[in-house]
Amino acid sequence: MKYLTIFQLDDFESATSFTSKKDAAKYISDCATAAKTKAFENQEDSSYLLEIKTSDGKTHELKAAIKPVDTNVKYELTYEKNGQSEETTYYTTRKAVVERAHVILDELGYDASTEEDRAGKWSINNPDQNLVLNLNANLVVMGSDNENVVATYGAADIQSFCKNFEQEVSTLNQANQAEKSEQLKAGRKKGLINLGIGAAIAIVGALVSYASYSNAKPGQTYTVYTGIIAVGVIDAICGLYYLINPKATLPKDKKK
Repeated sequence: MKYLTIFQLDDFESATSFTSKKDAAKYISDCATAAKTKAFENQEDSSYLLEIKTSDGKTHELKAAIKPVDTNVKYELTYEKNGQSEETTYYTTRKAVVERAHVILDELGYDASTEEDRAGKWSINNPDQNLVLNLNANLVVMGSDNENVVATYGAADIQSFCKNFEQEVSTLNQANQAEKSEQLKAGRKKGLINLGIGAAIAIVGALVSYASYSNAKPGQTYTVYTGIIAVGVIDAICGLYYLINPKATLPKDKKK
């Protein structure tokens, strides 16, 4: 039996594996000490709450829970280079994952930063070398056959995360803003595409309708392709709406 400590802070989630519930609970307590606060336990569901204040006066709620797992738990390192998956390897400890990440970065002539080691996420973006690299440490729960992955969590060093909580929160906020900015850009692009396609469909419908009208002799019937025109107009209106309000394309949890 393994026991996972799963920490959550807004969209951030990370887990660590222990061989006993006692060790898992002690780790949560150690993290609270590192953050200079206390871990308030809800004994009914083995959950904890760490209320951490930052210098801006805000109180952040870091939630923790202990989850028993009766299948194998492994630490995973995913390696992507220029958009292609290079390798996915599994280890018994987080330390081994970090060491492997360092080997990969050293071979490319890059040094891992303390912040990257702490987060379990390493990246390189060097246009001069045409190199985009992403390494991610995860904790994965395997299925009963020990082959398929049934659950995946981040694998940050939570105790160090808590010790450097204010810096980590700032980093997470910057990452969330960058992600939101990219999503808004994609939303505007979607709006522009919808507007163009919708306008084109409506124009084609109008031109075909006009051709039918022009070719009809006096007294003959002609066809107005209202359905095609309506579809195009609706699509164009949706596109215009997305251009004006790209937040509408964001997931619900990103719209705030």
